Amino acid sequence: MARLPNRTREELDPEDQQFYDSIADSRGGVRGPYGVLLHSPKLAARVAHTGTYVRFDLDLPESQKELIIISTAREIKSQYEFTAHARLARQAGLPEATIKAVAQGTAPQGLTGDEALLVRYVQELLRNHKVSNPTFNAVKERWGVQRTIDITALIGHYLLVGQILAAFEVDLPAGAKPELPV
Repeated sequence: MARLPNRTREELDPEDQQFYDSIADSRGGVRGPYGVLLHSPKLAARVAHTGTYVRFDLDLPESQKELIIISTAREIKSQYEFTAHARLARQAGLPEATIKAVAQGTAPQGLTGDEALLVRYVQELLRNHKVSNPTFNAVKERWGVQRTIDITALIGHYLLVGQILAAFEVDLPAGAKPELPV
């Protein structure tokens, strides 16, 4: 059971309703971490703004962004984040075998090319709290400096989201089935 209820638009002060509207417009609704974050409307707006950039404006194929997100979710064991983004990863064309390998923790084994490199980058950063020179240089060579920064910010954004989901024990949406092994 979630520790805090989602805030509704009507519960917010009139000057904070714009933040609710902005989040709803950019994501098709207010759910998951944003319902909780709206207990601090200005923070919610800032987190959503960063999320809009790394999720929607980052110059990477959707399948690669979703791979980074589910890899991050796997590393921090965020069931909500993984389950929500595994669906989006499928819609973006990420192979089911890749999604399952990430969920089971066997990736990057069995993955090749960009998929293996991105998963390795996420894992090194989150497991070791640093990235090896060979992995960093491979990512930088493949995607350039700006996108390497953006990829790292995407990971960081979903770390933040995952921590909000964990701290406030945000429940999976009704009808969603957990995709990470317990």
